[in-house]
Formats: sequence, C-alpha cells, structure tokens
Amino acid sequence: MTKAVLNSSALIALSATGHINKLQSIFDELIVASAVYEEICVKGHGLLGEAELTLAKENGTVKIKRVTNRVTVNALLDPLGQGEAETITLAIEEETDYVVLDDHLARRKARALGLNVIGTLRVLRMMLDSGLVSKEELAASLETLVQIGFRISTDVIEKVFKL
Repeated sequence: MTKAVLNSSALIALSATGHINKLQSIFDELIVASAVYEEICVKGHGLLGEAELTLAKENGTVKIKRVTNRVTVNALLDPLGQGEAETITLAIEEETDYVVLDDHLARRKARALGLNVIGTLRVLRMMLDSGLVSKEELAASLETLVQIGFRISTDVIEKVFKL
C-alpha cells in the first residue's frame, strides 16, 4: 500500500492539468496537511485547486490530517512556509512512501530528513507509465503548467519523457 503526502503546488498543478482525480490510481492513500488544505481551500477560496481538493476530501480520496509534532514544524519554518513544513512533518509522522514537493529548498530539507521526495512532474510521469495519461496528454499538461507559471526547463521536460 503506497502512501503519499502532497503539498499545495502539486495539488494546484494537478488540478490545473485535470489529473488530480487520477492520484488514487497511483497511490493507495493520499494525505494533505491541514495547513495545505487551509492554504488552498480557505485562503485560496475561489482559486485554482480549491474545488478539486474540496471534492477529493468529500469523496474520501484525500485525507486531511493535522501534524502532532509541532517542534519539527517550527524547526522547518525558517526558511520554509507553514504548508511545506507541515507536509514534511506529516510525511515523517505517517511514514509515507512519498512526499510530493516542488520547491527546491523544501525538497532538499525533506531529503535530508530521509524522505522519498518526488515532484509534480514525477507524478505525471507515473500516470504516463500507468497508462492513465497518453504522451500527448502529458505534453499538454506540461504546457498547461508552464502557462500557469510553473518553471520547467527544456532539459527537465526531456528527462520526463525519457524516464
């Protein structure tokens, strides 16, 4: 059974590409930190990702959980944001298989703590490998991500297709 904790950037990106509903086909359990839920669905009310995350919570696809180890969260807060700090801490607490983060510094901190870090692009590649999206859909998704401000170099795009 594979468990993953997702940060806001991944949830928003997968909402933008229309693939958030395919996550349960890759991971058996999807967890979102309460700070990330708050960031997307309360502070980000009406913005990209809110409707998709709300629906995923309501239909039981995603579980929203509070972290218990505030010491770790507080230690990560400088220089990370609340959502990233809680995502990393929750991944440790839940002993997840994956933590999905896109921010470079957050990824580095999570790896230093021994977590298996992947990003949105790796999740999309997993969807391709599982037959959930075609190469054309993957290419269109990458284009959508660039349009919404996701920074992806051509080298990274090439790597996604070569994996």
